[in-house]
This record gives sequence, structure tokens and C-alpha cells, in this order.
Amino acid sequence: MNRKEMLTVLALPALALLEGSGTAAPPSTHHGSGAAPGADACARACADCLVECARHLHHCAHRLADGQRTYAACLAACQACAASCAACIPCCFGPVGALSAEACARLCDHCATECGKFPDDAAMRDCARICRDCAKACREFARAAA
Repeated sequence: MNRKEMLTVLALPALALLEGSGTAAPPSTHHGSGAAPGADACARACADCLVECARHLHHCAHRLADGQRTYAACLAACQACAASCAACIPCCFGPVGALSAEACARLCDHCATECGKFPDDAAMRDCARICRDCAKACREFARAAA
């Protein structure tokens, strides 16, 4: 398997999560829905992070294809973060919201750390910032929901 084929295989699962999702807003809640405080903010942060990580999957894949192997860990972190954010969004409004949000926060922290290893790459700095923002929103929601 050549490098481009391998990158395609690695990126496909996360990209499949985005099929048709665009930047769709998370489910809205209304008074009396039973959602914990911060559910909307957590879901919105996850939606933003999902889109950003998906964008950076392509960025990392192109860097890897150009022979910059240091982007491999970042690609894996963006893939895991995007998948976690996609799973967390609907969970924010259900009984496992706090658990999902805490797991998502940890994966966002990991992604922010990996992306932060490229301080001279503006795209990676943006991704790290958005992942940190998402981790913060997820933790705030998890505390409120617990």
C-alpha cells in the first residue's frame, strides 16, 4: 500500500462522519427538556471542533503526503477528536451527557497538544485553540451535568 492509499484509509472514517453534516447546528433544547446547563454550549463547541478537525485531517494528510512524517500523530489525534465530537453532540441532551463530554474533553486536549507541536503552522495553531475551547465547554457541561 502506498502512502496516499494509507492516508486515505486513515482519514476516511472521520470524513464519513462529516458526510452531509456541514456545519449543522446541534439539536436545540427548550425549557423543560431536562438537559443540564451547558448542554447547548457543549454541543455547539463540539460541532465547531468537529468541522475544524475534519479540515485539519486534510491539512495533515497533505503534509504527510509531502513526506512530513511528524504530522502522523496529529492526523490520528484530529481523527479521534472529530469522531468524539460527533458522538458527543447528541449525548449532550441525554442521560450519558456528562460521561460523553468528559471523554470528549480528554480527546480534545490530546488533539490540542498534538496540533500545538506545530507553532509555526497557523492552521495547526487554530485547530489547537478550537480543541482547547471545546475541551473547556465539555468540562463545564460535565461538571454541571454530574
